Formats: sequence, structure tokens, C-alpha cells
Amino acid sequence: MMIRVALLGGDELVRRGLDGMLRTLGGFELASVKDRERLPIDIALVETFGTAPDDTTLARAIADPHIRRVAVFTWNHHPGLVHEVVRNGVCGYLGKSLTSAQLGRALLAIHSGDQVVAPALSATPAAEVRVNGELEQLTTRERETLAHIATGRSNVEIAASMQISLNSVKSYIRSAYRKTGVQSRSQAVLWAVSHGLSAEVLERVV
Repeated sequence: MMIRVALLGGDELVRRGLDGMLRTLGGFELASVKDRERLPIDIALVETFGTAPDDTTLARAIADPHIRRVAVFTWNHHPGLVHEVVRNGVCGYLGKSLTSAQLGRALLAIHSGDQVVAPALSATPAAEVRVNGELEQLTTRERETLAHIATGRSNVEIAASMQISLNSVKSYIRSAYRKTGVQSRSQAVLWAVSHGLSAEVLERVV
């Protein structure tokens, strides 16, 4: 039996690399999304790193009746993001650093119905202390503001969600930037997701 794997959102380099890995493994083939009604996709791999906050590729893949399983396939392998996406119908969170053999095992497990995170995330005590220390330097409002930034909200939307003034939002952003050492919104997004802050806010509002 051939397991049909499709890549959604990846560039040509990633697509060709994935195709080569699947051919080497055997038992897999790179499927065409356009033919999914005639030949359903067993596993859709979706790249989420660098996508716009309002990108719906992942959600559409999960809802597509012609796609059996969906997994994130990305360089952005952070613990906070894992918990955020896996609970929303995603069967796997796979890093692009996986070898062919590791990818093959992960895909087989996903195809069998398992939820897979590979490579496995294991924080050392020292890393946990460092992350917790960085979070503790922020006030609750500053953490919440950064988390909203990580989910793609504008300052106006953040103000409405937190029920505070726009000037207060800007003040929290300035102080959070100063404490974390970031200098731009894109850097703030990376800092927030690497510390699990986007998931923190989502869990509070769901």
C-alpha cells in the first residue's frame, strides 16, 4: 500500500527534498493536492512558519474531506506552538530537521492514527529555569500583550480584547520590548511563541 503525502505551503526546495526522501523510504509518494478528490491524501504536511496571521491553509486542510490526516512540517519547532496546534485537530508536529528514517517512522505512526511530535521536545531543568526567569521579569499585562501580538492582533484589536486604551497597549509593548531585548514586532512574535505565550492567551480566551 502506498501512503500518499502532500505538502501545503512549502517552497520548491522543500518540495523536492521531501519528494526525494519519500522515494528513498519507499511506500510513500508525493501527492498532488489538485487530484485529492479522485485520489484522497493520506497525510497533508502544512508549513506554518512565516505565514500570515490570517492564513487559513492549516484550518482548510483539517476541514477537507479528501485529506485524512494533517501534520505541521516546519523549522519553527517550539513547545508553545506544539500544544497550540495539536489540540486543534492536527495529528503531528514534525521538524524539518528529521532524517529520512525519522520522518518515515513519524508518517507511519500518523497514518496509523497516532499523534506524533518529532523530534520529541524535552526541556532540560536549566532551560526551564531560564525560560521561567525571562517570563517572570514581565508583568501579567506585558505577557498578555506579547501573547496577543504573537497571535497576529493589531494594537487596536489588543486594546479591545484587553479592554484597555490604545496608549496603554503601546506602553506595555514598549516596556515588554525593553525587558525582553526585542526591537521589532517580528522579533516579539518569535520571542512570545518560543516562550509559549501565544498558547497562554488562547487557553484563557477559548
